[in-house]
Amino acid sequence: MKHLVNLGRCVGFLILILFRAAPLSAAVQYSVTDLGTLGGDYVYVSGINNRGQVVGNSTTNGVNVMHAFVYSGGSIIDLGTLGGTNSYGYGINDQGQAVGTAYTSGGASDAFLYSDGTMTDLGALGGTGGDARAINNNGQIVGEAWTTGNAELHAFLYTNGSMTDLGTLGGTRSQAFGINDNGQVVGRSTISGINPYHAFLYSGGGMMDLGTLGGAMSYAYGINNAGQVVGMAYTNAYVQHAFLYSGGSMIDLGTLGGFDSVAYGINNNGQIVGYSIASDASQHAFVYAGGVMSDLNNLIDTNTGWNLEIATAINDGGQIVGIGTHATNYARAFLLTPFPVLQISLTPSNSVQIQFIAQANKGYVFEYRDSLTSGTWNAFVVLDPITMVHPVIFSDALVPGRAMRFYRVRGS
Repeated sequence: MKHLVNLGRCVGFLILILFRAAPLSAAVQYSVTDLGTLGGDYVYVSGINNRGQVVGNSTTNGVNVMHAFVYSGGSIIDLGTLGGTNSYGYGINDQGQAVGTAYTSGGASDAFLYSDGTMTDLGALGGTGGDARAINNNGQIVGEAWTTGNAELHAFLYTNGSMTDLGTLGGTRSQAFGINDNGQVVGRSTISGINPYHAFLYSGGGMMDLGTLGGAMSYAYGINNAGQVVGMAYTNAYVQHAFLYSGGSMIDLGTLGGFDSVAYGINNNGQIVGYSIASDASQHAFVYAGGVMSDLNNLIDTNTGWNLEIATAINDGGQIVGIGTHATNYARAFLLTPFPVLQISLTPSNSVQIQFIAQANKGYVFEYRDSLTSGTWNAFVVLDPITMVHPVIFSDALVPGRAMRFYRVRGS
């Protein structure tokens, strides 16, 4: 159901905001930022918080030494290690706390929490080693760790200094990849022995099998605060497709024309990101919203030289991170920031109608002037941020004797 809010008339303008989830279309475009590296040739990004901070890992020289990093305010911060050579960053919350895995001086690979400039070893489930994959805004951490004697690998939930074994779906392997602010956990678990894996949702103290799309396996990678889950599942045609699990049903998100697709992240507005194989067998990053999967390469300036291959995470403001190739043909980490594109048309009532897609938690200023190249931009409406992606439509009645008028929207 659409809810219309009339914000009143201001210098002849009528503003309507439609409070509903809106599909991303040509009305949304993105600027591209190259996040750089820690000095080496390899970089990967895994997560982004609502402050635009990004977590990932990069080589520091050549391809041999890998360190976890946080990108914040235009700079990459090396998180170091637990005394060993390498570390990998996987998740970050809105407080800027990051999690991942790092090598110790003894050669073990342990889950870590990086907070206030300090990397802390989270331990394991009685065995040696583990990974921390995600952290929510309450400081709860999930991942996987080895049990006593390294007999089995189990998903864990780390809360207030204690690591809890989440068990499995019947097999000997489970891994947790995502957690929401309600403490619901998603990941994958074997249903017997070490194979096959099924996506799971852990909620209320129990692990639930989410099933598949008709094939043998599925993995769950992300969950939002509404409990919507995304990941990958095999179909009965033996191909992997991105899925959305919502309201008890697993929905096939399809592809960009090729065989395969995988969904890695979902935000609290229901926007989903991942990658898909296109009809020409090339790999493309996508964003899915309003029932439509869109190739992110069609939503950036084609003159940038970027080929966006994988989108790994999206925040509530619609910012997306992932991996692509640059004009130099090197793989690079990207940050996409959405900006509105005005769509202008003439209505039957002889008014100019202007609309755009507003991002969640973003404020905007609408402005006009009567010359393209000179004169002062006049602000006629300032919109405060709201928590969802929504279309904004406003109209300007044509005035006799006024030759033309130019419009723009900018962030407040």
